[in-house]
Amino acid sequence: MITSAFPPALGELWRKHFYDAIRVSLSLDEKADISSRDLLRSFFADNGTVTKKLLDDATLKIKGNDCVIFGAGPSLEEDLKGLQNYILRKRPVIVAADGAADALALHEIIPDIIVSDLDSCSFKNLKACSQNGVVFAHAHGDNMNLVRAIVPKLGENKIGTTQVETKKPVYDFGGFTDGDRACFVTSFFSPRKLVIAGMDFGTGEGEFSLNRYGQPKNPKRPLKLEWGKKSLEFLIENSPSIRFLNVTAQGVEIRGLSKVPYSVVI
Repeated sequence: MITSAFPPALGELWRKHFYDAIRVSLSLDEKADISSRDLLRSFFADNGTVTKKLLDDATLKIKGNDCVIFGAGPSLEEDLKGLQNYILRKRPVIVAADGAADALALHEIIPDIIVSDLDSCSFKNLKACSQNGVVFAHAHGDNMNLVRAIVPKLGENKIGTTQVETKKPVYDFGGFTDGDRACFVTSFFSPRKLVIAGMDFGTGEGEFSLNRYGQPKNPKRPLKLEWGKKSLEFLIENSPSIRFLNVTAQGVEIRGLSKVPYSVVI
């Protein structure tokens, strides 16, 4: 059973440390973020009963085990190939950040968890994961149309996340981009080892990170990714019990996390 108090302590700490700075830097609308969170809440009519069971199940699955988190950066395909034997042999918990789930599907790898703000991953794979795994669906001020269109059509296995204050059953686990948020979500359940792949955090965009719903390209995306990197560095610094490994083939250096070859993980 879950023993940590809600809201997740590290998520609350992240919000106090980052949210206002990010909001000013990227001209975010806090009222819109709150409205999107509350819209997302409206699709959880069970008062959190299902959410609590899903969180308990995730604890049993992840605690003390190995996890691999795939971001949707330019290194994704190379990293998938480099880790394929490890995944087949060791069967770690697989977490996909948004569109990375589509790349995994092409390699016949089924994620246990998808962390998504709903703008890149195909509905087909979101739906499948919401029936056979867990989708952590994120609400922010720029995706209310996607929350409204997609979340009600997902299966029962979904948990809501926000970047403003937790309001059950929608939680702020911490993190800003899908990639670093996936790391915060997974870390909450106390894995033994967390392998990070496909998280370049550079200026280039991966094929599977592109918006599939026609929303305009964000000119501040490089700055957004910089905040994502800082968030991940904050998580690593505050999670001494977890062994983090970064196998991302390209991309920028992450403070406190040296890159290692695939052979170290295998």
